[in-house]
Amino acid sequence: MTLPDQPSFGPYIVERPICARASVELLRATFFSPGGRGHSVALRRTRPLHDGEHEKLVEAACGYAVLKHDDVVPVLDFGCLGNRTYVATPLVRGRNLLEVLARCGRRKMGFPTDVALLVVRRALDALEHAHAKRQTHGDLSHTNVLLTLDGDVMVADFGLRLASTRRRSPRGLDVGLGRGLASYLAPEQARGGAPSPSTDVFALGILLYELVTGRVLFSGADESQILEAVAEGSYEVPLEQHRPDLHPALTRLILTALAPDPRDRFADAGAFQAAIDELVDQLGVNLSRVLLNSFMGQLFSDRGSADAAS
Repeated sequence: MTLPDQPSFGPYIVERPICARASVELLRATFFSPGGRGHSVALRRTRPLHDGEHEKLVEAACGYAVLKHDDVVPVLDFGCLGNRTYVATPLVRGRNLLEVLARCGRRKMGFPTDVALLVVRRALDALEHAHAKRQTHGDLSHTNVLLTLDGDVMVADFGLRLASTRRRSPRGLDVGLGRGLASYLAPEQARGGAPSPSTDVFALGILLYELVTGRVLFSGADESQILEAVAEGSYEVPLEQHRPDLHPALTRLILTALAPDPRDRFADAGAFQAAIDELVDQLGVNLSRVLLNSFMGQLFSDRGSADAAS
């Protein structure tokens, strides 16, 4: 069954693009089951790749597909068609963190600290599950942490590392396909090391910092300089400058997650969770789905405005 004037890609009918990077595009598409029922999916489709790159992505997709957790966007299908690799997941009706932050900016609202802790706590649930399956994410950023109006937090793209900056640092590190976004790399990744549970902890530390301060931690016109500073561990985390009102325990928590030496970070996602839980107990805060549901309802009062694929 094919809809008129809409291109097909294998068994999928492409409806519209959602976003695109240099190496991959995210598409809203429909898959029709044998009975003729249409199912909306988010289709990640690479640009044409060189020999060998397909195999790497398919292997990563295999690892991603074994993850079965409420806070992980599941894989429905993956493979190669022509010279493109694709991964299909359910269409999550909500917004990614980048879009939520943009809406906060338009509404002149800060991102509530308790909601930030809830989002990171739920993302850590997903990481803990993945790490127990010997899978790392390797490319955590605002674009693959998704929030729904129902108060759910879901993490997508485990292991795929489809982000691309198409630049190199003076060290010659390729931060394109297979490396991740430069602004969310841990120091050991910026030096050429492989992703690990500790690099995922670091990336979530960046997200937590940026949510509570409303500022990007690693920014600048010269990406090479960013990579050099991160690789050398010569970066600052100016929490006291931007949020002098933060609870000291939260400041310590973020600084621990962002320690240049992985030995000084939380040992794993579970330890990071435990630190958040201890802080929440001190503050008497309840991190429930109702909290996120209320926040998303406030931001997207017209429900259709959050009915977008991610």
